[in-house]
Amino acid sequence: MINSDELLFVVDENNNPLEPKSRKEVHAKKLWHRTSHVWVRNPKKLVLCQRRSIMKDFAPGMWEGFFGGHVSAGGDYLDSAKMELEEELGIKADKADFRNFGIFKSESWTEFQGIYGLLWEGNTKDLKLEEEEVEEVAWFETSELRKIFGREDDDWNVQGNELEVLAWLENLE
Repeated sequence: MINSDELLFVVDENNNPLEPKSRKEVHAKKLWHRTSHVWVRNPKKLVLCQRRSIMKDFAPGMWEGFFGGHVSAGGDYLDSAKMELEEELGIKADKADFRNFGIFKSESWTEFQGIYGLLWEGNTKDLKLEEEEVEEVAWFETSELRKIFGREDDDWNVQGNELEVLAWLENLE
């Protein structure tokens, strides 16, 4: 169950911390807040994508190219990324395994998104999908994702930075 009372890390338009607010208030008032996104790539340069759970309060049942979520009040991007990946997929990775793309300011989502890449050699059969968050996962070739993100497919939750992240992700080592 989505916790609408969860306290989120609220910031101003320059990413300076403010007083924490509930998830419900942050979304209703479109307050600036922080999120972490983790893009997972394998050695074959395929990207692991997810179909969001139909239980999600935003973009239910849509596909997206990353895993992650809101940064909790007082938290940081990397800790949040590590925690979200473990909760949503059961992938336990060390902080040193995450590659930092940077922070993307999303005007349309009023988010500062801490974006990370993770090289993962595991098998999707071994994942433990968090039912409330992830409906299913699938590997996609970057060429296919470029087409999807370029046309803003109605089945996909598009953030606006995907093509830039894909270019970076292809060269991740």
